[in-house]
Amino acid sequence: MIQSISDFCPEGAESGVGLALQYDERRYLFFLAGPRHYCPPGELFYAGIGGHREPGEDWLACARREVLEEVGTDVDILSAPATWHIPHDGPAQQLEVTDRPRPLAFYEMIHPPGTPRAGKLYRIVVYEARLCSLPAKLQEDEVLAVIALTREQVMRGPERKPTLADLLDEGARIVARAGPIDSQLRLYPLGTAKALAHILRHMQG
Repeated sequence: MIQSISDFCPEGAESGVGLALQYDERRYLFFLAGPRHYCPPGELFYAGIGGHREPGEDWLACARREVLEEVGTDVDILSAPATWHIPHDGPAQQLEVTDRPRPLAFYEMIHPPGTPRAGKLYRIVVYEARLCSLPAKLQEDEVLAVIALTREQVMRGPERKPTLADLLDEGARIVARAGPIDSQLRLYPLGTAKALAHILRHMQG
C-alpha cells in the first residue's frame, strides 16, 4: 500500500521529479526536448521540467536543482489538493499520503523505444509548482524551448501529434527558446505531461 514517496520509490529504484507548472489560469508550462534527447524523426516530445534524483538527494532539492539547471530560475513547490497514483498498467486512483507538501502524482513511466533504457520502469514524483520568474537561461542540449499549453491541449495530448504550428494556432505560447524551431515538428507528451493529462481528465470526469 502506497502512503508515502518512500513506499512508491524504494531505495535504488530509478526515480525523479517532474513539475506540473502553472503558467496562468488556463495554461501549463513544459519543455520541448533538446538535441540530447531521442525523438522519432519529425517529432519532438514535451514534458514537465524536472529530472533524475541523485542518490540521497531530497525530493524538493531535486526539483529546485533541475529547474535551475534547465531554465535558470527558482520554483515554488505547492501542496496539491490530492495525490494520484498512475501505474503503467492500470487506472489512476487517489491516495492518502503523509508527505508535505503533498505531491500531485506518483507516475510510473516506461522508457520509450529507441531510448537507452527502453522498456524499463521510471518512477516520477510530480509536484504542482510555479516558477518564481520567467525562464532566464535554457540548458540548450536538454531544453529547446519552454511552451505553455492550454488545459485542453494537455488533456488531448496522448491521443494526437499536432504540429507546433497547430498548437500555437489553438492558444499555446512559446515562453522561451534556445534557438529556431521547425513549426512543422509534431509534438507528443512524455512523463509528467502524460501524467497531467490523466489527472485533468479524471478531474473533469
